[in-house]
Amino acid sequence: MLGLVLLIGGRLWQPQVAVAQAKQPAVPDVVQARAFGVVDAMGKPPAILTTTKDGTPGLDLFDAAGRASVSLGLTKGGRPSLHFFDAEGKGGANWRLTKDGRSNLELLDPAGKLRAALGLREDGSPYLGLLDKNQKFRAVMGATSPEPERTVDFTMRPESSLVLFDTDGKVVWQAP
Repeated sequence: MLGLVLLIGGRLWQPQVAVAQAKQPAVPDVVQARAFGVVDAMGKPPAILTTTKDGTPGLDLFDAAGRASVSLGLTKGGRPSLHFFDAEGKGGANWRLTKDGRSNLELLDPAGKLRAALGLREDGSPYLGLLDKNQKFRAVMGATSPEPERTVDFTMRPESSLVLFDTDGKVVWQAP
């Protein structure tokens, strides 16, 4: 092994090389707090990980103006949900899972009212529902198996793939 030896002040001196055996600071296995905030260079929080009053966890992402843009969390029943907000924090879209694991997407207008829904029925068949400004279904399209039951509500399973409703919720046209 080669080394460097210097003669300084009449004494032999050999520099010590730091060995990788230096102790590393202890890292905790768990860090706990009621909320964790990430801040940008200006001290504004673009993201906060927290829990709600009922104990469900959530992650909120904020836009440059400090308004919530995206929220990821769990429902009270422990199912995942994802919300996208418009610039005013009202409209946008919601995606969540039902108790039995079916996926549903809701599109909201700027007033926060449901205007379109895309999802899966209990039998796994897909549907698309369009709602008017009063949140009444005006059109429902789906791909289902023919069933003898013919109802005209949100969970309907018509034999046809398209049903149109009037403002009172009555069927005005139905594809065979």
